[in-house]
Amino acid sequence: MASSTDRPHISGAKEKQTVKARLLSSQMLLVDALYHLSPLLDCVISVGLLSRENCYEIEAERTPPNKVRKLLEIVDAQMDESGASSFMECLRKCKKHYPRLRTWLTSEEDYSQPPGITQGPTERQLQAQFNVLCSRLGCSVLPVSFDLFSKGILTQLELEKIQAILIPTQQAQTLLSICLKKGEKACKSFYTALKNEDEQLAEELNVSSLVEDLNKEPEGSIVPIAVEETRGHLMALPLSGGLQQVMTRLGLTVGDEIRFNVCEVGVAVGLPRRTVREYFLEGVGIEDSAQLEALVSLYIEKTKDADRLLSRVAELSPRWVQLSERGCLLLRLLQKAETLLRSGIHSHRHSWDHLHDQDHLRSWDHLCPDDCTDQRTVWAIFSFLVWDCMAEVLEEPEAKPSGGIIGMIEQLSASGRVEAALLQEVEQCWTEGDAESLLQSLRVLAQVLRDLHPLQEGLQLSSSVEGLFSCRPSRLHRVTSFQGVSPRVIRKALSSMVPSSSDQDATLLARQHMEACIRIACLLDVVQPKRTTIDFSNAPIATVIQHVRFVLSNPAFNSEAFDAGVRHRLLSVLEFNPAQLGLGSLMQLHQETLSEFQTYLQLGEHHNFQFILESVRILCPAKLFSVSRVHGPVAIDNGVEEVIRFITSEATSFLVRLHCLCYEEGRGRFKVCAPRCVCMYLLKAEGLRDMQWCGGNVLAEVGGKVWVREGESDGWDELQALAQRHSAQLKDEGCCFKVKTSGLECEVKFIYRSGRLWAMPHRDCEVN
Repeated sequence: MASSTDRPHISGAKEKQTVKARLLSSQMLLVDALYHLSPLLDCVISVGLLSRENCYEIEAERTPPNKVRKLLEIVDAQMDESGASSFMECLRKCKKHYPRLRTWLTSEEDYSQPPGITQGPTERQLQAQFNVLCSRLGCSVLPVSFDLFSKGILTQLELEKIQAILIPTQQAQTLLSICLKKGEKACKSFYTALKNEDEQLAEELNVSSLVEDLNKEPEGSIVPIAVEETRGHLMALPLSGGLQQVMTRLGLTVGDEIRFNVCEVGVAVGLPRRTVREYFLEGVGIEDSAQLEALVSLYIEKTKDADRLLSRVAELSPRWVQLSERGCLLLRLLQKAETLLRSGIHSHRHSWDHLHDQDHLRSWDHLCPDDCTDQRTVWAIFSFLVWDCMAEVLEEPEAKPSGGIIGMIEQLSASGRVEAALLQEVEQCWTEGDAESLLQSLRVLAQVLRDLHPLQEGLQLSSSVEGLFSCRPSRLHRVTSFQGVSPRVIRKALSSMVPSSSDQDATLLARQHMEACIRIACLLDVVQPKRTTIDFSNAPIATVIQHVRFVLSNPAFNSEAFDAGVRHRLLSVLEFNPAQLGLGSLMQLHQETLSEFQTYLQLGEHHNFQFILESVRILCPAKLFSVSRVHGPVAIDNGVEEVIRFITSEATSFLVRLHCLCYEEGRGRFKVCAPRCVCMYLLKAEGLRDMQWCGGNVLAEVGGKVWVREGESDGWDELQALAQRHSAQLKDEGCCFKVKTSGLECEVKFIYRSGRLWAMPHRDCEVN
């Protein structure tokens, strides 16, 4: 009888081993690629490969990657040679649903390993003995695992994953799978640890001679095994014609670049936003190419109509789904956190352990630079990103919330400008703290950042309720008393800046950070009434930071006098030191903050004025597609003007409700919503004639409701009296104007002058 270490010579057994070997060594690729498991499960169930209990086990897993892992575990542990081959056939039948697997599935029929991957002798040995070891390791699994952890073969997360499993055979299966994925060196270390722990089992498996032979081999002779990564696989993927055309239309290339809000692309081609977003959050990568590939797959799966997709994309303007420069930089920083997480940041125990001490979630101690481990770097990135979201979302972001990063999440959720469900998922993932949860939080946070940073500033529309669309600016604008600074003053302040020479031996990042802080200090000094003259040429970074903090605490920079979001971002430059964290991408964001600060300081009407569209009510059977700002605000003719574009599905009429926020010297900040409009209910024909006879400006009459705007003669009191005489109910509708379009697109000019609002047609419409 052949020993257990010999390779069987029966062809069926060989095929069984090679099929399972290919599935096992490609597990990482399969987990990433099978992000939508339903088609494969339907096929596998239809041919009777899974029992009802198997299905329950798979569905019980919380995340899509874990569902795939459970499925592969069942295939490896419970299926024979015929079952494994049938499973591969199911994968081939479903390959249209999994574009990333097409190359892998259509490659040469060599199941010993994935294309381009070479197995070493110890890997082949461990693969051959996989089932025997799973059944016989027993109580030796944990001691062997601890040995491998002490040698750096297993990461902290992997060790805890093994410890969390209660059944010894499953513990062994997990341990062996990890070793096989890590390659020849890990397999060699496993056999060495097994020999040290259980000599009898090692002798029976003929391990002793194998370990002795391996110890004689020079280190350079070890053949490493590589596991295909999703991004690398995507780079080599022969894109389908439809996907290639969509990418070409958007100007998107294959790679890890992030420049688009792909979810908005899905909405633009007709899919529900929630459907697209949830599809992306089920294990799809955060880079544009991965999301677009998933979107095309989703659209084709639902419609079976590629031509329809291409025609919709052809109508789409790429600029409307592109991200701002800041948005791209923020997502690039998030990718850095993803890289650290995927590299196994739990490989060593630290004095700060997230899995057992979550106090850092409600404090700032984790930003301490004395222990800049990869774990702390990841949490510093998360903290910075949420800090930056506060500057984008909150009217008055708190400088350093007492609740730490969770406190910031709670403030964002309370603002109503970020979907609470997404923030709750981020908080839950961070509280759980395992690697899979943290990677899921990356996907959710990436979508939050995409939504907050469009390239084109527009107005977000809510779902229609009886033709009423609520509007909200895509970017928060704060009206303050700040007037702006002359460009000459800004240039003079920057030209007079003397670079610091306090530490010529500092790293490039440290010098760049120091220069950014000095620039901020110089620019702040031109804003405050009493300017200070401080020599920063020999000052240490701590002195510069202390000075900037002191200046920003002055009344000249409170929320009434200065944009609180700009102030909050300036504080982030001081709070998050890229040199201490070793993050060049963070330094790029600080430089972007400095550039935005210089732009903000310039003179302009935007400091003291804003038109705010509250809602659009469609009066005819039509759909409102978008509302966007075209030009302005511009101060002219003793007033302020702004042009706004409306796009509808057909020519229609609608009511626009708006107001404006202003700041004037001596009056402070105030709101203007005159002339006022009311909606009258239950107004009979006699009352309507009375209204018209009195000179009331009737805007619209729909479904028993009449919208009337106060005129020169009939003021608010007269409208109330008329409603009372005719027993009609009256509701304040703010300031409204009626727009009648002649086509699918029109532009309206809104004007503020002499304490009231006006509207006039600018293109392809009539305005009342």
